[in-house]
Amino acid sequence: MRVFVDTGYYIARLMPRDQWRAAALKAVRPGMNFFTSSLVVNETVSLLQSRGYFSAALEFLDQIRRTEEVQILYPDPVLQAEAWDLFGEYGRSGANAVDCVSFAIMKRMGIRRAFTFDRHFRAPGFEIIAH
Repeated sequence: MRVFVDTGYYIARLMPRDQWRAAALKAVRPGMNFFTSSLVVNETVSLLQSRGYFSAALEFLDQIRRTEEVQILYPDPVLQAEAWDLFGEYGRSGANAVDCVSFAIMKRMGIRRAFTFDRHFRAPGFEIIAH
């Protein structure tokens, strides 16, 4: 099963007091293939840093760069343009620009499921695994 990993999932796994931590820890199953984007990685690092967890941000970067369990995808200009179009469609309902890049990647890669706590992933028809 191919699964896209969103920022909220990483934050829940990394922050012991996060409200979604228990759900995040239970969500992983054998046979899952994980994908994320460079923008999700940047958003996760920025969020950790803004909350005062600079060391955790550095540790996350080190782990995500070394792991073979998660494939990091990088948006090309065509995908970025698709994401901006998706923002026009889903932005009013609360999806942010990074979410829309994730939507574009998921559509291109045929990924139907996401590890996220962000309800906006349902609007384009994706299944939320961790909730």
